[in-house]
Amino acid sequence: MTTLHLDNSHHIREHLRERASATIKRRQFVSRLMIALCWLAIGLAALPLGDVIINLFTHGWSSVSSWAFYSQLPAQPTLVSPDAVGGVSNAIVGSAVILGYALIGALPIGIGIGVYTAESDSRFAATLRLVVATMVGAPSILMGLFAFGLVVVQFGMGFCIMAGSFAIGTMMLPVLAASTEIAVRNVPATLREAGLALGAKKSTTSLRIVLPAAITGIVSGAILAISRAIGETAPVLLVIGGSQAFTWKAGDFGEALPFMIYQDASSSYPAQRAQAWGIALFIVIVVFFLSLTARIWANSKQKERR
Repeated sequence: MTTLHLDNSHHIREHLRERASATIKRRQFVSRLMIALCWLAIGLAALPLGDVIINLFTHGWSSVSSWAFYSQLPAQPTLVSPDAVGGVSNAIVGSAVILGYALIGALPIGIGIGVYTAESDSRFAATLRLVVATMVGAPSILMGLFAFGLVVVQFGMGFCIMAGSFAIGTMMLPVLAASTEIAVRNVPATLREAGLALGAKKSTTSLRIVLPAAITGIVSGAILAISRAIGETAPVLLVIGGSQAFTWKAGDFGEALPFMIYQDASSSYPAQRAQAWGIALFIVIVVFFLSLTARIWANSKQKERR
């Protein structure tokens, strides 16, 4: 019986080997064709990106490589001095202030929503999850209109930094919540079970055990949310008003890098249009290093756990 079973197994293996040998050339051709199509798709996707990067460096490097770009306030060029555009130091500070205020409000709320939706199976958690998923895909200009209608008009604060921070924070909120939920769900269930087995409450287990274990994903999500928010034009364009001076007060008019791109790009002076390219290149560089920092942070923490 055993001999018959071995003979049948050998016969089946030989049959499969013959079928595989008969079709190997076709399968190799299909494999090479698919790999070539994948590389072609990557190349087609990289072409517009490469064109944008080349144009940014071509038109904006002269501005970014100048110290005056970072240290001086903006100036208005004239017919006598058409190249006197100054710098964008106020816009850099303004963007940092707007992001700072936005993070103060969005971080605790976004992380709290993410932890709750990950740890709870209630209908309210499901509703929150649906709202977060909807907000992630919403156009950023809706956040600007929401901030304009609520902060500028209803609260009567007018155009100010706080309105811009509210718009940016509202836009960052779903990204933070979604990334936190994913990070918390990726924590092994054995950690939760160990905490509960030791007599800890579910809330204590979430705060003392699950949340520290998910900190890598939460920090990476926060950095990516900042990367997305720093270059958004529509939310700040509608509500901050614009300013030519340094300011960090929440109720004052503010300036931001995307807002300054909009102003300089429509200028009739070539030097200001070149400065707009420089600001765009600066934002791309900042976003690149923020994304790189998030990847390095995540990889280093994963290696430590191993």
